[in-house]
Amino acid sequence: MSHPLSFTLLPPSALKPLNQTGLPVLPILPPQPVAGNYSRVSSLLGKQDQAQIQPQIQPPGQTALLNPLSLFAAKTPTATVAPALPARGANAPSVSPAQPSVGLAELRHKSSVSRLQSMSPQELKALGEKDKKAFFEALLPGAIESEKKYGVPAEVTLAQAALESAWARSPIGGYNIFGIKGSGSQGSVNVQTKEFYKGRYVTIRDNFAKYGNFTEAVSKHGALFHNGYYDKAVNQYARDKNPRAFVDNIHGIYATDPKYSEKIKGIIDDYGLTEMVNRTGMV
Repeated sequence: MSHPLSFTLLPPSALKPLNQTGLPVLPILPPQPVAGNYSRVSSLLGKQDQAQIQPQIQPPGQTALLNPLSLFAAKTPTATVAPALPARGANAPSVSPAQPSVGLAELRHKSSVSRLQSMSPQELKALGEKDKKAFFEALLPGAIESEKKYGVPAEVTLAQAALESAWARSPIGGYNIFGIKGSGSQGSVNVQTKEFYKGRYVTIRDNFAKYGNFTEAVSKHGALFHNGYYDKAVNQYARDKNPRAFVDNIHGIYATDPKYSEKIKGIIDDYGLTEMVNRTGMV
């Protein structure tokens, strides 16, 4: 059976004998500074860490506790951001198979070839009258393709187009800017022309080819140099890539004008056609 506890207050005079009972009195020590990370629980420390920290927090003859609150504090984890996962299912972006890279110059070249094919005789004539550089740049893609396929220097093709058609002011049949005789995809047209014959110019009439566009005209011009008459020029250019020597080798064959090669070279030099071709990096 339990008994209720009762307390009796003693007067001050009765407390004095208690000091003579011989009971040990613990000294009151000032609080000691505690070094270390308060967020770490002592049980999480390795032996080496405890050995370094213990002398700082344990005065002689007394075991000191870490901050009591730290015993209940969990070690703060370091937040780690997981890499974003790629979208899947309906939200996944479509991924095309890797395609071979196409240079910007190549894309521009193909686009220019398409524009040349759709260019009208009036448009090229306007360029020839207002902007000679633009005239050559319009024909440049076709000239480059011709050099790749037929081995005819692109700058020679450009210069011949300007000279033979008078800057597109008189293209035969609309698109024949090279004065090519014979028949084309659109038939032929009989026109009056001048030829140098027995030391003087004479006027004659002859049949000239008609083409459907400028791209076709440039291509037929390149193919013309493989009819057997220009083998020396084509073979020489394949060896040394010298357009001026190519012009010398077609002199007296392509045209009867005794100054023909001189005129072609002059146009190439005056308008920097070799530099224009080289800047494309396509040949």
